[in-house]
Amino acid sequence: MKHIDIKSLIIGALLTSTIILGVAAVVPKDTGKSFGVLATEGWDDKQEWTIQMQKRVGSRASNQQKPIGFQPFAVNDEGWVYWRKRIK
Repeated sequence: MKHIDIKSLIIGALLTSTIILGVAAVVPKDTGKSFGVLATEGWDDKQEWTIQMQKRVGSRASNQQKPIGFQPFAVNDEGWVYWRKRIK
């Protein structure tokens, strides 16, 4: 029975992972952009948010009654949860 050399196995695994990661990281042609939220959408300096404060109920954030369309972005030591929604 033939045995596989451990060095050859390691080299093959590294070469295969390098090829797979190299192919996955290719930027689509003719876009002129790289991947990522900020790279594809750009940053809007004029964005506006509406903010709501809500007293936290219990110790878990999942116990909160989420306002429709808002996302939590901060919790302070007094137990207030800050919710935000982009309006512009």
